[in-house]
Amino acid sequence: MIIDHIKNIGRYPQLEKYAEEMEAFIGKCTGEAVEAGRYELLPDGELFALVQRYETRPKEKGRMESHGKYTDLQYVVSGRETVFYDLAEGLSIEEDKRSEKDVVFYEQGSDKGGIILTSGMFACCAPQDAHMPCIRCGEHGEKVTKIVFKILAR
Repeated sequence: MIIDHIKNIGRYPQLEKYAEEMEAFIGKCTGEAVEAGRYELLPDGELFALVQRYETRPKEKGRMESHGKYTDLQYVVSGRETVFYDLAEGLSIEEDKRSEKDVVFYEQGSDKGGIILTSGMFACCAPQDAHMPCIRCGEHGEKVTKIVFKILAR
């Protein structure tokens, strides 16, 4: 898992190839009102973006997840949230939806901790990185706008 500010995205060799497309899309989302939804950025599913708007929730309502086909780069446009993480291989599968939606959900349990993402930050979760996004930072929920970039894993 990588946690950093988007200005540093070019420092990571595995993300360097996609940095220009992601930064351009972020600029578009900042400069104009972009509807929530899916946006194809490169052909053949190599890179697409999911624009999301939601209110953060309590940890008890979150679900640890991972993906097999895609790496997630979760970029916070506005607001803040906690993302909990763990290693997928040590978790017990609760629901396997890889064939339909490229997602595996895990049973509630322990985690390795959480990080707070604020505006301008990202968390990059490879297929082996289980993560629980969209969680409150305190007692109350906050409105968040986030772009989840889906990068075809190699």
